[in-house]
Amino acid sequence: MSGAVDPVEDAGWSRWRLAGWVFAGALAVLLALFWQTALSMERTWRGSDSFQHTYVVPFILAYLVWEDRDRLAPHAPRTQWWGVPLILGASALWLVGSAAQVQVVEQLALIFMIQGLVLTVFGWAVVRVLMFPLLFMVFLVPMGDALVPMLQRWTAQFVVWSVRLFGIPTGTDGFLITLGAGNQPYMLFHVAKECSGIRYLTAMFQIGLLTAYLLFRSWPRRVAAVAVALVVPVLANWLRALGIVLLVYYTRGARGMDVDHIIYGFWFFLFVLAVYIGVCWLFAEPPPKRSHVHFSGRPAQGSYRRGLAAAAGLALLAAAAGPLYAVTLDRAVLRNPPPLAVPVRVDGWRRTAYLGVDWRPHYAGADAEAIGRYARDAELVDLYVARYDRQRQGAELVNTGNDLAGDGWDDTGERHDSTLNIDGTPTGVRYVRLVRGDRQRIVFYWYWVNGGIVSGDIKAKIETTAARLLGGTPGAAVVAVATDYQGDARRAARLVQAFIDALPPTTELAGMR
Repeated sequence: MSGAVDPVEDAGWSRWRLAGWVFAGALAVLLALFWQTALSMERTWRGSDSFQHTYVVPFILAYLVWEDRDRLAPHAPRTQWWGVPLILGASALWLVGSAAQVQVVEQLALIFMIQGLVLTVFGWAVVRVLMFPLLFMVFLVPMGDALVPMLQRWTAQFVVWSVRLFGIPTGTDGFLITLGAGNQPYMLFHVAKECSGIRYLTAMFQIGLLTAYLLFRSWPRRVAAVAVALVVPVLANWLRALGIVLLVYYTRGARGMDVDHIIYGFWFFLFVLAVYIGVCWLFAEPPPKRSHVHFSGRPAQGSYRRGLAAAAGLALLAAAAGPLYAVTLDRAVLRNPPPLAVPVRVDGWRRTAYLGVDWRPHYAGADAEAIGRYARDAELVDLYVARYDRQRQGAELVNTGNDLAGDGWDDTGERHDSTLNIDGTPTGVRYVRLVRGDRQRIVFYWYWVNGGIVSGDIKAKIETTAARLLGGTPGAAVVAVATDYQGDARRAARLVQAFIDALPPTTELAGMR
């Protein structure tokens, strides 16, 4: 009879149904446990132009799983206990990310836990079939900002090299590009984060991976498709930046200031994308013939049901280990810190009036800030201190939103290492150069974390993590000393060192005792 149901196929389908419902329920509990992490991902998608396309990724994942349904059907779900330790490891990774206040680590850990849950509920055979969708799930995490400085630097270097081919005098200082000399108009361009091309690179990379997976079967063609997807947006962004600079220069700034979004922000990227997909389609390889979807396997018997429920429950307990321990970390806070103020007297220097409008760094969520200006003869030095009594999400010592330049200054984007005597001891510090018109400013800065001085964002994050996980000193601070200079940065460094020599210890500056 044509309407008869194959008992073997029906048994296999019942097993898939049960595993699917258990996975859906466990996934809902997992997302409830880590709702803040999941919400932080969505908040970044919504708030950043670079990641708004990520809203499409869940639908892409659903489509990829649907496309693989005929390959999935012969594999009956089987409980795999090895998924539990993987989830436990991912939960520990989330704990480290939470202690360090690094959202991308927390978000990646959540994705790893979801992948571990798939392994636990469905087994290795299903995971092997779904390997590409599971790996593609990583693109739910909005990451790639670490590449922005490098892309900015490449863009600036390409523009300078190309502009010189047109005979235009030009130079570069980090992310800053200067055009013109003599009687020619002097212009200053800043390669901002938005000009790095990261939004197009991340989107194109994902499209390249999908194109390689869906249109090609051979690995050489797949590798070539992904490589082109990485190179094309970078080159296109360079050409876009070059076109803007040349247009502004030759029209004396009359045109070009708003052309970015028109040319490349939408239509140019769509054009590049259409050409890329069209070329890939010309060389596409035929997909394998689709067979009839036939679910086979053993029925969902009582022992399987009990084992599946136990494995899913244990997986959720392993996932909950990180958040449960993290609750104890949030209790550490700097108790009764004194008010923060820069010194009234510094030997050899006099305190001058400072309204904070010339230079003021921005450290989001700082519990206390202080700034002051000091003079010695005709030389001026500014001192800025920010303290965090307890670091938390959105109020972190090291955060991409924190800015040493403040309003009105352009950051050259370069971070350099130096050594200064801090509290009487040679100590590694970092410095950055700022530009505003024809003014140049150098800013030396260091952190006070976990009871000691550190330099560099990575070291500060490591010490912050150690302090939270191992019960160290909860408070943290940044100290920055800045001065203007003309040409010779070494003379400015000597001036800053002379000022630092007269300062009280860093712990006293930061109000840590």
